[in-house]
Amino acid sequence: MPYSRFVQIGAIAFLLGATAAATMPPVNVVAITQWLPVTDEERNLKAPTIDPDAGAEALFWRIHILDNYQAQGEQKADVETILYHSMRIKVFNKRGVESQSTRSIEYFGKRIIVDVAGRTIKPDGTIVELKKDAIFQRDVVKASGLKVKAVSFAMPAVEPGAILDYRWKEVRPGEDAHYMRLRFSQDIPVHETKYFVKPLEIASSPMRWAGFGAHFDEMVQERDGFSSTFLRNVPALKDEPLMPSEWSIQPWILVYYGDQVNAPPDKFWASEGKKMYSRHEMYMKASGDVREAADAAAAGAKDQEEKLAKLLLYCRGRIKRFGDEDVTERQREKAKENNSPSDTLKRGIGSGFDVNMLFAAMARAEGFDVRVARLSPRNDIIFNHGYRDRYFLPALDIAVKVGDQWRFYDAAAKTLPIGMVSWSEEGAEALITDPKQPVFVPIPYSAAEKSLTARTGTFELDDQGTLQGQVRLAYTGHAASVRREEGLKRSAAQREDDIRDMVHAQYSTAEVSDVTVENMDDAEKPLTVSYKVKVPGYAQRTGKRLFLQAGYFQRGQLARFTAGDRKYDVWFEYPWAEQDHIEIKTPAGFALEDPETPRPIDLGPLGEYRVTAKAGAQQLTYERTMAFGREGRLAFPQKLYPNLKELFDTIHQSDQQSLTLRQKPASVGAAK
Repeated sequence: MPYSRFVQIGAIAFLLGATAAATMPPVNVVAITQWLPVTDEERNLKAPTIDPDAGAEALFWRIHILDNYQAQGEQKADVETILYHSMRIKVFNKRGVESQSTRSIEYFGKRIIVDVAGRTIKPDGTIVELKKDAIFQRDVVKASGLKVKAVSFAMPAVEPGAILDYRWKEVRPGEDAHYMRLRFSQDIPVHETKYFVKPLEIASSPMRWAGFGAHFDEMVQERDGFSSTFLRNVPALKDEPLMPSEWSIQPWILVYYGDQVNAPPDKFWASEGKKMYSRHEMYMKASGDVREAADAAAAGAKDQEEKLAKLLLYCRGRIKRFGDEDVTERQREKAKENNSPSDTLKRGIGSGFDVNMLFAAMARAEGFDVRVARLSPRNDIIFNHGYRDRYFLPALDIAVKVGDQWRFYDAAAKTLPIGMVSWSEEGAEALITDPKQPVFVPIPYSAAEKSLTARTGTFELDDQGTLQGQVRLAYTGHAASVRREEGLKRSAAQREDDIRDMVHAQYSTAEVSDVTVENMDDAEKPLTVSYKVKVPGYAQRTGKRLFLQAGYFQRGQLARFTAGDRKYDVWFEYPWAEQDHIEIKTPAGFALEDPETPRPIDLGPLGEYRVTAKAGAQQLTYERTMAFGREGRLAFPQKLYPNLKELFDTIHQSDQQSLTLRQKPASVGAAK
């Protein structure tokens, strides 16, 4: 059986081997889908009670979760989860009207949203029903590039003092509530969020739950087989730049089917590390053809690191991924039957897991000590040793002993250079599996200079302030990876359009031509972009002076932090560095009036920032160097936000500094 199905923790396979479910009492769906009576207290509520600045608050949000399971013979199972949502909102002012008049319910995959209904209860008691033709579906592209669907609707007759009711049914075919995350926050404060959960009745594996981010009371048995829990006075989940993962800052519950774990964390993870080692071993064995491929790939390597690099490049170049454009559906389905590195090698297609297992097997064939490392990415749940379930270590890397140090590799990460793993995995604790003594080892952060944005500009400025010339951008490491992940989804023409859009977003009147994008699919080389540009009015002419901002790449950019205060901590994604080199040929007869260079800004152990500007005969050279997040200094508590904002505001002010070019007086001879 392929490993991808073997390790799937979903309850479909789990339930097939479990004790047969008992007959479940019927659920009164009618009662779930009826409007709850509006109370006098709700009608008379005039102002928010959780957040004084809220334009609206949810009076309640209730979710009934029902797992359905019907066995069909010995080999089949139909499983689905149905969620019945009901929400009531009180609108207090015009801001509440603007924010709550239109609502969207997002979903993805095979999930569907049905039975959407809504009504507005006006302050005078009049009820206006949501019409069916006001409900529509649309596609949504998130900032991360993830494509989801949404059901959107405009609530009728919304005004201050109104109560909004709406409900919907969400169906998740092929899913169950095993490892479902129950969120309690909305984008507005909620007076009470309450869940009613009706699991499958399995004697050998009852449903359990664990709460995070708040104190939750024990679940209470309700009618129709449901159990409930609630949380009151839940603050709104706000969206802030560079905020931690929402699962680190909001209250939530994880529900799952399984046994109660009572072992101390150290003993639990020691046991799990041994089990994981055993489960992965069969997928890391090097057969004869794998050994032969490893010898050929590593031939000529001068040392261990070069040998590993050759093996990794072989796997990335030789094995296509399921998501590659040139992989057919038939090839994809066939490759899902991969049971060993040999199968992956023969088919030349595999999942990310398949590629990593092939790399691990080849490295072992070359004599390396190789283990699977399991971890939790930083952009999801921050791992805590007290979380005693392998669910909390979902990601996989390959750990290889080089000298006396463990090095971490992800052979499936084609957008990253050798020796780097995803930014979300750097800084995470990885459990290195072992048959005797598993250990947790932190994955080191890459150096800031490994994620470098190097920018050059060679320009000419005329006496009317028009700037034109050639620009080149080069990205490495994580700075390149995030761009490659998006760029590889786009055609060459679309990539060029993206560059034009980027320039026009900064300079609306710019003329952009000769756009090129190179090394999009070669992570061992810098991702480079070049273009020609002409920007009328770049410098401002006033009499005999030209006011010029030499920092072409920073001109007009907003400060990194614009909010005066902040609710959450600040988490930068990865250490980074920037290097700018700009040369500007100044117009004849003009000279730099004040050649003073901005002072360097002391960032201490966080990084560095310095700017230099030099003037020669009709030549201005501007250089800027910045690095931030050295040694993984990326997380800053909310209380330090004013200091962090002040630091980046100071950098921003330096970046926006203008220079003055003054026209020289004409000589006496020239005047005659």
